[in-house]
Amino acid sequence: MPNNEKTFHHVWGIIHRYKRSFIVLAALLTVLAMMALIRIPRTASVVTVPEKNGVYDLRELSALKSSSVRLPAPSKYYPGLYLSPDSADTAVPKSIAGYEQDRADYLSQRFVLLMPDTSDTYTLTFTLSGRHAMRVYVNGWPAGQTGTLGTAKQNTEVWENNITVHASAVNGRMDIILHSAQFYHARGGAGLAALTVQSSSLDKPRFTDSEAGFFVGGALVCAAVLLLSVYLFLSRTKATFYFAAACLVMALREFVQSQAWIYFPVNGNLVFMLEYMSVVLLTVFLCLYLRQYASTRPLRAICYAAVAGSLAYGLLLLLADSVVYTRLLIVYQLLLIAVIVPGIAGLFRTIRKPDREQSAMLYGTAVFYLAALADILMSNHLLGSGHGVTVSETAMLVFVVAQTVSLFLMNSRVLAESRESERKLAAEKTALESLDRMKTEFLGNVSHELKTPLTVMSGYAQTSKQLTEQMSVPQADEVSRRMTLISSEAERLSLMVGQILDVTRMEEGRMVMEPVRCHLDEIIHAAVKTHYPMLNKNQNRLEIRIEPGLPDICADPARISQVIVNLISNAVRFTTEGVITISAEQKENQLVVCVSDTGVGVAPERLPRLFERYGGKQKSGGGQDTGTGLGLYICKHIVDQHGGTIWLESEEGRGTSVFFTLPYLTANTVPC
Repeated sequence: MPNNEKTFHHVWGIIHRYKRSFIVLAALLTVLAMMALIRIPRTASVVTVPEKNGVYDLRELSALKSSSVRLPAPSKYYPGLYLSPDSADTAVPKSIAGYEQDRADYLSQRFVLLMPDTSDTYTLTFTLSGRHAMRVYVNGWPAGQTGTLGTAKQNTEVWENNITVHASAVNGRMDIILHSAQFYHARGGAGLAALTVQSSSLDKPRFTDSEAGFFVGGALVCAAVLLLSVYLFLSRTKATFYFAAACLVMALREFVQSQAWIYFPVNGNLVFMLEYMSVVLLTVFLCLYLRQYASTRPLRAICYAAVAGSLAYGLLLLLADSVVYTRLLIVYQLLLIAVIVPGIAGLFRTIRKPDREQSAMLYGTAVFYLAALADILMSNHLLGSGHGVTVSETAMLVFVVAQTVSLFLMNSRVLAESRESERKLAAEKTALESLDRMKTEFLGNVSHELKTPLTVMSGYAQTSKQLTEQMSVPQADEVSRRMTLISSEAERLSLMVGQILDVTRMEEGRMVMEPVRCHLDEIIHAAVKTHYPMLNKNQNRLEIRIEPGLPDICADPARISQVIVNLISNAVRFTTEGVITISAEQKENQLVVCVSDTGVGVAPERLPRLFERYGGKQKSGGGQDTGTGLGLYICKHIVDQHGGTIWLESEEGRGTSVFFTLPYLTANTVPC
C-alpha cells in the first residue's frame, strides 16, 4: 500500500475514533467564520456627534457626505406627553437622568439639528429597544408614523423598534419631534431613541432587513414544504414532521423579526405576541424532533420537561395580559437554560459513535447553540458588537440544512428497511399462497378419494339391513340397529367430506349454481325424507310447518336442499330428546325458512363468528367435538348466491333458530 494511502487511512481512522470532538471543532470553526463575516462593514462608517446645549451641530461635519452620523438620545425629554410643534417652546422637559424613576408609557423627544445650508435630503432613522408605536414631526410637519399612538393600552398598537423618514433642512435647521408609546412590556415605559442621519445619496445596503427576512423566511418555508412532502409521500417518520413544523415556526419568527411582516395586513399587537409564541413553538417542535435521539431516561425527561414548560408558557401567552407574560419571561428562559444546556451535553455524551445522520444532526445542533452563545457574549460586548448584527440568523440556516441532510439520510435508511421488509413479506406471501394452493388441492384430492368408499359402505350397510330383515336372521333387530348406525355415520361422514369439497370449490371459484323454477315445499320434504332418519340419533321429534300456497322460486334445488340438510344436521347434533321444527312462510317479497331446535343453544360471545369458516364449531349436545365447522359458512355462501340472507337467533340453554330468505317468482320476474 502506498505511503499516501496509508497516511490517509491513518488520519481517517483518527477522525472516526474522535468523531464527536471533530464535529464540535467543525461547528466552532463555522461560528467563528460567521462572526468574522458579520464584521465586514455593510454600510458607510458611523460617526457619533454628542448634543451641545440641546443642539446637534452638523454644519462643519465633512463626513456627513460619506458617513452615517449617530446622535445619542437628547439630555431632556417629555414623559407622559405627546409634544406638539406648537407647544415645543413652552413645554417643560425633564432630564433623562431621572428616566429610570419616571418611566412613562408614552413620551416625546426633541432633536434640534443644525445642518449645512443646502437642499440635500437626509434619511433619518430612529432606533428604540423593543416594539413601539412612533410618530415623527420635522419642522412642524408630520414626516412618518408606525402603529397607533394612544394614551392607554386599549387604543395603542405597537409596531417595530425603528422608523425611517426622509426630510430636508429649512434654513439650515431641522427641528424634530419624536412620539413613542409602549404599554405592553413588564419592564414598562417607552424607550429613549437614538437618531441616525445620513445623506440619501449614500449607497444603501444591497439587502434591507425586510428583504433579507423574505429570503431567509422563504428558504425556511421551502425546507418545510420539502420535508412535509417527504413525510407524506415517502416515509411517515414523526421526526421529519416535527422538524418541518420547526422550519415553519423559524420562518414565522424570521418574518416577525426582520420587519417583513409589515407588508401583510397583520395587527402589530398580535405580532408582539407571536414573537414570544414562536420561541415556545420552536422549543416544542425541536424537543420532539431531538426526542428520537434521546436513548436514556434522563434525556427523555429533559425533553418532556422542556415541552411541558413551553406549553404552560404558551397557554399563558394566549390567556394572560402581555405585562404578565413579559414579566414571567425570565422564569421561562431560566427553565430552558436549566433543561436544554444539560440536554444538549447529554445528547453529545450519549451518542458515542455517531453514524452519518447523527453526525449531521450533532453538527447542526452545535452550530446553532454556539451561535446563540456568541450572540449573548456580543450583546454584552465581550466579543465585540459585530455592528449590531447577530450570527444566529445565518446559524439557523446552517442548522436547518444540517438537520435536513440528517433527515434525508434517516428517511433513506427507513425506506431501505421498509423495502427490505416488503420484499420479505412478498416472499412469505408467495410461499403461503403456494402452501394454500397445495392444501386446497390436497383436500380436494382426499375428499374425492373418501367419497367413493363412503358411498360403498353406506350402500352395503343398507343392503345388509334389508337382507337381515328378509331372511329372519337371529337377533335381526340388533343387526338392523347396528347397520342403521353404520349407514348413519357413513352419511354423516359423507356430509362432512362434501363440506370440505364445497369449500375447496368455493375457494377456487368452481361452485356453480344451476337455478330452475321449483317449489320450496317439495325441496324441504325431499331433504327431510332422505336425510332425517339417518341423521337423527338423539330421539328428537320433527315438526314441519309449511304455509300452503307458497309461490315458486328460482333456485338450485340441490344446493337449497344442502342448506336445509346442514341446518338439520346441526339441530339434531345439539339437541337430545327435543323438538326440531322446520317452517316456511311468505313475508313481504320473500320466503322465509326457519330450522329451530330446543337444544343447548349458542353462547352470546360466539354469535358474531358463527358464519365464518371454522367459526361455528363447538361441542355437541353429547359433549363431543363433532363436525367440520364449515356448515354455516357454506350455507351463507349458497344463500348469498341466491340473493337471500341468513341469520341466527339463539339463547343459551333454550335452543337455536336459523333463518334464511329466498326471493320468489312474480309475474314481473324474469324466468329462470
